[in-house]
Amino acid sequence: MSGWTVSGIFTARSGRPFTVTQGSLEGASWVPNRVGDPKGPETVAQWFNVGAFERVPAGTFGNAGRNIARGPGYTTFDMSLQRRVPIRGHIAASLRWDVFNLFDRANFGNPNPDITSSTAGVISSLAGDPRVMQFSFRLHF
Repeated sequence: MSGWTVSGIFTARSGRPFTVTQGSLEGASWVPNRVGDPKGPETVAQWFNVGAFERVPAGTFGNAGRNIARGPGYTTFDMSLQRRVPIRGHIAASLRWDVFNLFDRANFGNPNPDITSSTAGVISSLAGDPRVMQFSFRLHF
């Protein structure tokens, strides 16, 4: 592999915090009461323990605090393979292949935080793209 350059970027972070809510009234989310441990099975079907929260009457705030739960973490590895090829004199070409999310790891978004919803605690979105590749050609003169 003479003349080739390989580089990579590894990214890892903990889950993003989110606030558990109990629906909304005219666009404002209300915070429920925390009555148990919100740590759940951490699966896509149920990320946090919805039973650890109970609704409060309209117009009041619960004791559940802001950003008390964390969503899933994020990990990805990007790689690049590149080579500069001389053509003639000062003219050269660069060939480059980039692969983003090389191992095609699924990175999930935060779960639905609304305990009044039938999908409370369910993750229904991704926080990143699947594997994406691109090839580029650059002429230097």
